[in-house]
Amino acid sequence: MASRLKQSSEAVPGTQKADMGPGVASSGVASSDLASSDNVPSSELMLEAVLRYGRELFSDFSEGRAAENLLSLLGEVFPGRLFALRIWDVVGDAELRVYANESEVRAHLGKGRIYLRSSAVTRTKLSDAVRASAFLHESERWDSPFPGIASGFCIPLAAAGELYGVLDVGYPLGTDLSESDQTQMLVLANQLAAALRSESLSLESKSLRDYQSQLIEHASALILGIDSAWRIRVCNKALCDLVGISSSELIGEDLRDHFPVANPANLQSLFADGLRGVDSALGETQILTRAGGTVSVVWRLASIRNRGKIQALVAIGQDQTVMSSLQNQLVQAEKMSTLGQIAAGVVHELNNPLTAISVYSEFLLRKTLERDGAEAKDEASKLRTIQEGAERIQHFVRDLMQYARPSAGVPKRLSINKVINQSLVFCEHLFSEDGVVLQRDLDSSIPDVQAVPGQLEQVVINLVTNAVQACGDSGSVEIRSYLEDSKVIFSVRDEGPGISEENQVKIFEPFFTTKADGQGTGLGLCIVRNIMEENRGELVLDSSLGEGSEFRCAVPVFTSQ
Repeated sequence: MASRLKQSSEAVPGTQKADMGPGVASSGVASSDLASSDNVPSSELMLEAVLRYGRELFSDFSEGRAAENLLSLLGEVFPGRLFALRIWDVVGDAELRVYANESEVRAHLGKGRIYLRSSAVTRTKLSDAVRASAFLHESERWDSPFPGIASGFCIPLAAAGELYGVLDVGYPLGTDLSESDQTQMLVLANQLAAALRSESLSLESKSLRDYQSQLIEHASALILGIDSAWRIRVCNKALCDLVGISSSELIGEDLRDHFPVANPANLQSLFADGLRGVDSALGETQILTRAGGTVSVVWRLASIRNRGKIQALVAIGQDQTVMSSLQNQLVQAEKMSTLGQIAAGVVHELNNPLTAISVYSEFLLRKTLERDGAEAKDEASKLRTIQEGAERIQHFVRDLMQYARPSAGVPKRLSINKVINQSLVFCEHLFSEDGVVLQRDLDSSIPDVQAVPGQLEQVVINLVTNAVQACGDSGSVEIRSYLEDSKVIFSVRDEGPGISEENQVKIFEPFFTTKADGQGTGLGLCIVRNIMEENRGELVLDSSLGEGSEFRCAVPVFTSQ
């Protein structure tokens, strides 16, 4: 069934003309030949054509091949007619695709509208949406696609209320076999329409399947699906990224043997409930991550049934890490709010008795020192202990007040190197007592910063004190200043034991300390962080166990505006 087929997805350039031989009109059709009864196919010929086209149509469908075969078959069974196919958006294109067999067709035919008689629209039961579409126009006039041909008709390629195109049939001047041809050609046209619908539904199904697959794959939630035999059938990117295993390694494997969890029994019990049909099964498991840690995941399960029997199970998991972080932030905010409310009262209630204790203990100490003897020395030692305890409480109260409400002030232009050098004067005794070496690397070319006077000194003193205490009896503390990304950075680094990842999360919480009893209140770094935030700065910790710690403070550069 070879034929010379011309197809255009946009427009047919110029026209194409068949070579019909001598004695044939310019339309390619001899009207005297067409009028003979030989041009009306018999029932046997039509049956053979329908069966042959059906076999060709569904053996290996493609739109172009189906159009070529139909036009070739029509040319054999209905000689002397002109045929053209206009097919609409089976594969999602915006224009008609035009197929013509040995016939001239108008240029730009693919961009035109389709005209159908109202009777044809009604007979094919086109949906209201199709009838209202812009490309379809109801008209009693046949819109001939063939130049110079005015007689003919078109058959809608319609199925299930959808329009997939039209088959145009044209006759030479003075001839019209529409009445007999339409009935017989309708069978072949309906075959093509059914095939086009099947192809359209197949493409839509594949597109929907791909779309749903992409939704699952790129969902932020953890999605896991298993069949009734516990084999993993679905695991999306978020889940694979979390556990550090590719989907190809998990798909088809038994969930009980290949899914990394810290508590396999809990996971199996949860999924077993789901496979038994427990609706909205909800449970929590600990998943082992590729980083070597564990993540708490809350799963909600839903069973998929077929004729009442559970065929599969879908689990939607939510990583609780983010929720836990938000809860911790809320607790932190509540702590700060509570401290802000009680700090003023604490200071007022403690300052007066502490002052009395300090004053009278100092008075008694002087009196005791005027006396001689072992008893006087013992009393003096006890009075010194009272004084030291009172001073410690006073420092704690001041720290508590500073944490709750950093000292107010107006940001001014400051030299960060000058702030560092002045602060280190107050820390000299730390280095002389503990044998820790101080190293300075201050960039003299850095610009001035904008901060509240007095507050940055407190930051430096606090960080340096912590660094010296972390070093113990030896080691060094390095303090640097430099310019980075339009911000002035000063950092304090020690050679201490470092801070674990677990403690790095807690280190800025109020009252948390890794120091020995009596060496810290747990408010120093809280105060430092608050001061940096008050001055629109940033505080970053970089620490590893066994490699020391570095605190980097970024301060805005001074501007005249």
